[in-house]
Amino acid sequence: MERGKSLQKDRKDNKVVYSYHGVASNALLRKATINDTLNGITSPKATTLISIIEAMEFTMTDFGKEFDGISDEEIKAYLNENA
Repeated sequence: MERGKSLQKDRKDNKVVYSYHGVASNALLRKATINDTLNGITSPKATTLISIIEAMEFTMTDFGKEFDGISDEEIKAYLNENA
């Protein structure tokens, strides 16, 4: 978590935008792994997902709340946009 304090992040439209490079560096993962995971190209192993979440300075509880908040309509919209 100490590494996370130096994470490269900016604010855009009142949201925090993380650098893939910064997340990869803090998670000790390849930038391509971060890109593929966050863009839904690959489905990560649990250890990879946990590393990414922690590198972005979130907890598993934070992630769980966000994950549980995804509606069926949002999933369908995502699938239609990315088909």
